Amino acid sequence: METTITELLREFPKVRRAVLSGETVIIRSREGVMRLTLDPPESQALVGALRGLVLTREDLTTPTTAPSDWNPSL
Repeated sequence: METTITELLREFPKVRRAVLSGETVIIRSREGVMRLTLDPPESQALVGALRGLVLTREDLTTPTTAPSDWNPSL
């Protein structure tokens, strides 16, 4: 979507909806061309809820749980 500063100020809800839908908005002004894009926050809700319960290791080639800790249920 392309717009100008005047249109951006006049129709901000429309421009905002376009950005939230993933579209890049190009704003043309006398100073130059600006791009308005969405940079969504990283979701950390699940990580925060499991912090301290999940074992992590720097070396991803080794398992985090010993084979003796696995109790298969049949």
